[in-house]
Amino acid sequence: MNENETTTITPENGDESGQQKKKFFDRRSGWIISAIILLVLALVAATATGVALGINDRVSLAESQAAPRIQSQLDGARQDIEDGRYEIALSRLDWILEEMAEFLTDEELEEIGELYSQVLVLISSVVTPTPEPTPTPTQEEPEITPTPDLRGAENLYNTIEQLMADRSWGEAIESIQALREMDLTFRAVEVDGMLFIALRNRGIQIILAEGGLEQGIYYLSLAERFAPLDSRAEGIRTWTRLYLTGASFWDVDWGQVVHYFEQVYPHLPNLRDSTFMTATDRFRIGANEYASQLASMGEYCLALEYFQRSLEIMDDPDIRPTAEAVQEACLSGEDPPPQEQEESQEEVAPVPDEEPDEEPDEEPIEDPNDDE
Repeated sequence: MNENETTTITPENGDESGQQKKKFFDRRSGWIISAIILLVLALVAATATGVALGINDRVSLAESQAAPRIQSQLDGARQDIEDGRYEIALSRLDWILEEMAEFLTDEELEEIGELYSQVLVLISSVVTPTPEPTPTPTQEEPEITPTPDLRGAENLYNTIEQLMADRSWGEAIESIQALREMDLTFRAVEVDGMLFIALRNRGIQIILAEGGLEQGIYYLSLAERFAPLDSRAEGIRTWTRLYLTGASFWDVDWGQVVHYFEQVYPHLPNLRDSTFMTATDRFRIGANEYASQLASMGEYCLALEYFQRSLEIMDDPDIRPTAEAVQEACLSGEDPPPQEQEESQEEVAPVPDEEPDEEPDEEPIEDPNDDE
């Protein structure tokens, strides 16, 4: 009986142990599968987050790059409207709406809408004639829009190209204006580029070859509306402004005359105005006058410096004796000759130490025919 019971109990215990092992492995497999699923989900979430961040970065970069381009076109459109280039202004606004629509703010959309309406009104007021009463047609006829004849504009454009090649800047500017009156939209980009070149070179030509300083600065300012001036043109405009400022002190303050023209004449020695006095002549004369004033105030050695600088430019026999007398007074400390004591005792304003705001570094420029 005991043996049978032992035999019967042994298999039952073995079955229970096998079932427990099976359940353990089943539970462990479930944990592994769950861990794998959680890992996959974590990887998917990380990937999605990274993609979203990358997209956000690209969107932010695009918006930051688009903002200045939008503002530049808006500024250009406003300037075109002010200058009467309505078709060009309209094309700028169309470009913003077509290419940058997704980056526009509500304020920018409102501004573009206002400008768009303004341009359309201006175009209609310029192009559309005053309506006149017409008889009512007895039969409707199809409206026929004639094809615009561009042969005149094309011929005028070819003429402008030839004038530009011949460096006839003044005639080229007049022809460009005539072309714009004929057809404002005809090859607008190319025409604007030619107008910039013509205005820039005409301004330099007037300044250097004709002595029209104010008029030349005006032409350069007009050219600057289309594109920034190059360093040479900007330099010529700077020296021209200094020339005009120095000339305004002529016979009034010789110290200021010397201060301005000693900056101009090393760069543009032959720059002149309608008086035909070059920058070199004005510095030489101004240095003589200023030296005489300094000598009359007892500043013999400083006066001698300016006399010598003047004589280096031109050995003037009328100035040489005075310069020699001032030199002796500087070396000995004696009083100047009587004729020096009788000179005007006017006060001389101190020469300012500061330099002009913009002073380009370039070699002397004399010949305007070097411009392309």
